[in-house]
Amino acid sequence: ETEGNMLQLAEKEHLLHPALVGAMDRPGTYKFSKEQRPYKHQEQAWRILAKQPRQSLMVTSGTGSGKTECFMVPILDRLARLQETHQGVLIGVRALMLYPLNALINSQRERLRAWTQDFGGDIRFCLYNGNTPESLPAREKGRYPNEVRDRTTLRTIPPPILVSNPTMLEYMLVRTEDAPILEHSQGKLEWVVLDEAHTYIGSQAAEAALLIR
Repeated sequence: ETEGNMLQLAEKEHLLHPALVGAMDRPGTYKFSKEQRPYKHQEQAWRILAKQPRQSLMVTSGTGSGKTECFMVPILDRLARLQETHQGVLIGVRALMLYPLNALINSQRERLRAWTQDFGGDIRFCLYNGNTPESLPAREKGRYPNEVRDRTTLRTIPPPILVSNPTMLEYMLVRTEDAPILEHSQGKLEWVVLDEAHTYIGSQAAEAALLIR
């Protein structure tokens, strides 16, 4: 663990936005207390990803050691700062998280719901895969203002965080109906996350690299 806790990293070092530290401190399964000290590899990742110009980073660590926080915290920190500047809903994909399996995509839902809840609908996310419905009733859309849960909303007002897989990324690049996602996001993409990067080998790795380019 590091010497400083989350609150100190926000108030003394200004490494983290206070609003994000407060949002992560909410009671629940994914509570990350403001009194908690992050692991060294987490803080090291946050410092590297806060630098300008942006740097790439690879995190290798054991199962359950907090790798997700290494990239998700800097992304949410950046969005919290942008939201403070814009004072409104952030539109357009700024962070693209690619997972090889739908089960891994779905595993991020509760964490993202918990850590973006305090921002209302200003910082939103979408889990986009083959199971994402075309549309939802209005009452369903309103249940989680911080989550885009249908393709119609995704195309109309794309959220800043898009969690998907390489197959859906390919569809987005070629399908006419998905073109608005790219149009709204033009020039805004700042983050590309490859989960389970070691599984990309051979032709699959070459295809993923070309899609990202």
